[in-house]
Amino acid sequence: MHTVECDLGVAAIVRRSRSVLLVREAHGRYKGCWGLPKGYVNKNELPSHAVVRELSEECEVDGQIIGVQSIRERLVDGTPAIFIAYLVEIDDEQNPSVGEEVTESRFIDAGDFDSLEWISDAMHSMALSAVNSNQALRTIDYEHSRGHPYMLHTLPKNWGGEA
Repeated sequence: MHTVECDLGVAAIVRRSRSVLLVREAHGRYKGCWGLPKGYVNKNELPSHAVVRELSEECEVDGQIIGVQSIRERLVDGTPAIFIAYLVEIDDEQNPSVGEEVTESRFIDAGDFDSLEWISDAMHSMALSAVNSNQALRTIDYEHSRGHPYMLHTLPKNWGGEA
């Protein structure tokens, strides 16, 4: 293996029934568009830690990762750009509010997704797949047993109908 420069981003998919927590962008080229709470991974930060941090910054809620729903990969000017969408749970009594980077955050029913102006088709697909499927890679946190940040994202035990 060797090190390669990479653009690495993350998003949180928080579901409640057939609704997903979405945010409306406050700044930049996507101002006014809807998407998942998201952001970049900082140096010395695991992507799984970054997604929880971004969710807190944008929606002022605390979450726990339960799995990986989607991964988008592409090349931007020859540099790999990877985007990981995590399934995240929040307590039912937590209500999202608005952080500095967004003008609105709320749960939106999947039936209303097509009426929104999305950041991208990929983000729309990620949100839609989260409400239409319960399949995702499950996440196991080995940090406490290993003594350093260590996460495993793997197939569920009953993948493919096995007991």
